[in-house]
Amino acid sequence: MTAWKKKTASVVLAAALVAAGGSYAPQPAKAAGEQVEVWISTSDPNSEPAVGLSPSARLTRIGDKNFSGSAGSADYTITVNEGTTYQQMDGFGVSLTDSSAWLLNYKLDANKRAEVMEKLFGNTGIGLSVLRQPMGSSDFTWSAYTYADTAGDTALNNFSISRDQSYIIPMIKAAQAKNPGIKVFASPWSAPAWMKYSGTLNGGKLKAEYYGTYAEYFKKYIQAYQGQGIPIYAVTVQNEPLYEPTHYPSMGMNTQDEIGFIGDYLGPTLKNAGINTKIIAFDHNYLDWGFPNTVITSLKNAGKGSYVSGSAFHHYDSGDGSQMTSMHNAHPDKDVWFTEGGFGNWNDPQNGTSQGFDTMMNEFINITRNWSKSIILWNAALDQKDGPSLLGDNNSNKGMITIQNSDNNNARPENTVTYKKQYYLLGHFSKFVVPGAYRISTNTGSEIKDVAFKNPDGSKVVVAYNSSTSARNVKIQWGSQSFNVTIPAKSAMTYKWYGTAS
Repeated sequence: MTAWKKKTASVVLAAALVAAGGSYAPQPAKAAGEQVEVWISTSDPNSEPAVGLSPSARLTRIGDKNFSGSAGSADYTITVNEGTTYQQMDGFGVSLTDSSAWLLNYKLDANKRAEVMEKLFGNTGIGLSVLRQPMGSSDFTWSAYTYADTAGDTALNNFSISRDQSYIIPMIKAAQAKNPGIKVFASPWSAPAWMKYSGTLNGGKLKAEYYGTYAEYFKKYIQAYQGQGIPIYAVTVQNEPLYEPTHYPSMGMNTQDEIGFIGDYLGPTLKNAGINTKIIAFDHNYLDWGFPNTVITSLKNAGKGSYVSGSAFHHYDSGDGSQMTSMHNAHPDKDVWFTEGGFGNWNDPQNGTSQGFDTMMNEFINITRNWSKSIILWNAALDQKDGPSLLGDNNSNKGMITIQNSDNNNARPENTVTYKKQYYLLGHFSKFVVPGAYRISTNTGSEIKDVAFKNPDGSKVVVAYNSSTSARNVKIQWGSQSFNVTIPAKSAMTYKWYGTAS
């Protein structure tokens, strides 16, 4: 808003913006003409099906644009209002599962590994800034384990993270070296088998008498990782608590289980130990958002709401992400995170269409437009047979990158890497939107979809996606200035610029 506007107009506008759910800050005027970086990826399912993007448009920088006062007409206008802000971003990332870490550590030599880690986490790559790490084994591991597999060891005297120290922790540290501010989330797939009614890692529920022991297990994990120089930013109580497969580690928890465990055990245990790691409820699919709503409401009603920081979501149902806005609206004092989004044959098929491209771009925009502080995809790397995994070969899951593994030999690097469309499309966000950025207001449509952010250094980022089968001329309006750009069919673009709106 320019300086000559009347004070009353500013007050009215501020009130309207606050009522709309954002925050308002007047902006001083500045001269126009700011230069805009333009980056593009275009769907091409045929040239290299494993990637699914045009070889000439894979997060590729093209000609810059400049704002002006007379950009002319366009098919669609995106209006950027940095005075209205929403959630503050923690970042974008992946999981260095046991499978991913093994491939990175053993199937790449030191030079190739350094190159790959730079492309994943470094400034010249896509700058991933978040990790979600399984606490013990998940389904993507060589073998099932926890950190306390000695039956009856209620004092946890034999607790150990030694299984992680050969290659998982070194790969986390390699990511930290590229991005020192990286935030690490952690999620268990199962408590130790002896703590469960089932007596097995695969399925079953935690015995009531071991709630306190299991809270100590979380504490020891956080302290052990901290001792390795890896702070744990947040833990979720249980990965996918409403799903108990019997072919890999899992554990069921209902709402009452999570309410009791967080409020009476995990929350007090971490608080008494002086640990400020966030505790996040749920960690499962969109449509069951009533689960974390019940957990958080009940904890608040019991005076224990301070123990829970918010809720986490996955995308393995028909929900569109709007359920996270429902969760935000129910508990605006609690945060929302998207913590696992896997891709594979079911949602990114190599079938000669742009289905996977459309799915990813729709999801990434919807996730961030619905209050999530993060987008965390699943395996950072898998091999050409979708493993190593307890699910077996050719299980349909795909990593962000594929690393060739012909022989399961940890003494023979193969140094063959394919970067999948997950890498490039998430890169349209992660390379430009840094931790601490705020989502800012833009309009979005059915054909041209978009989301915008303002970084701590004041730079603005717009990610736009043309879902149609024809090119569209789009105007980016920012204050009194704008520029026009043609977005090809089935393409994503990122625009980044500095300056203050005039």
